Amino acid sequence: MIIGFESSALHGHKSGVGYYTENLMSSVMKVAPEHRYVLFSNRDIGPIWEQLGSEEVHGRFFPVRQVWMQAVLPLSLRRVRPDVCHFTNYLAPMACDCPSVVTIHDMTVFITPRFHQFKKLVLDRTLIPKVARRADAIITVSNSARNDIVRYLKVPEKKVRVIMNAVSPAFHPITDRARLDTVLARYGLYGPFVLYVGTIEPRKNLVRLIQAFAQLKKRGLPHKLVMVGQAGWHCAPIFAEAERLGLARDVIFTGYVPSEDLPALYSLAESMAFPSLYEGFGLPVLEALACGAPVVTSHSSSLTEVAGDAAMLIDPLNVDELAGALYRLHKDACLREELRRCGPARAALFTWDTAARASLEVYEHVSAGRISARAITN
Repeated sequence: MIIGFESSALHGHKSGVGYYTENLMSSVMKVAPEHRYVLFSNRDIGPIWEQLGSEEVHGRFFPVRQVWMQAVLPLSLRRVRPDVCHFTNYLAPMACDCPSVVTIHDMTVFITPRFHQFKKLVLDRTLIPKVARRADAIITVSNSARNDIVRYLKVPEKKVRVIMNAVSPAFHPITDRARLDTVLARYGLYGPFVLYVGTIEPRKNLVRLIQAFAQLKKRGLPHKLVMVGQAGWHCAPIFAEAERLGLARDVIFTGYVPSEDLPALYSLAESMAFPSLYEGFGLPVLEALACGAPVVTSHSSSLTEVAGDAAMLIDPLNVDELAGALYRLHKDACLREELRRCGPARAALFTWDTAARASLEVYEHVSAGRISARAITN
């Protein structure tokens, strides 16, 4: 087959969707090297496509992804004529002649609209339902997300395949002291800390996390709260909360951190807090578990599917409960060690090899279905 991937998420600083796209593509190509792979992007994505052994087709530089996707990408697809194209980031061209698979990671624009810019809401709430109806198959990353997709987009459940994320082998407990010390020095971290990883944005519930951390400081904990991630939409109130509570020196915002430094940070953290209000998957939780970090996360959306019994689950709306879980982890060394032991075993249940093989099944099914339909029509 000729398999296409819409790969614009690989441009620049990668977030969750970028890592999903990179890991899935590389695993699919490793599992099935007999196919031809073509990557489509509106921007140069660097040497990664050559390393993966694929071809890149992106035409002229288009800074606005949506304009490129609707006006230019259909022309490239007609020229290449892939047997199937996988759109890994929610959206696809309305004029798409080839068999298509789209990954819809979550339903945040429908479930938590107050956490999105108005422009994004209008665009995504208009296009995503149309994309979902036109796609030959939908992939999503948790049962929770599938239930939300079926409910909000009114698509048949059989059209939506759950293929869960994983983490790369780079995420494992780091014990090399020199490597750990290098990362500590790079970010100016000294002493124990609670870690958060993810975009700095309202949906991640970070104001409540800072409020919970303030309770820990009042109880005499010497820790810092290290918040790793690039600033997102409407992040000012989050920074302001740290100032308001007098925690400017105790809450450290590192900004974007490259993925190669994350395993060391997870391994160094006394605990990792991820009290998000809604997630389609929650990749930082799985990364932390893989590295043996004791995790406190929400008992909502997909996070229970990811964490299982290898993390402490809390009500994300209850600041006292979040603070209590973090304090208990600090005081109970046996509990920390138990979670450090359980985390990697839990994370090992999720593999990109499994995800790649399941995705290939979807591609083959979609491609064969389109061929059969054409044969019947003709």
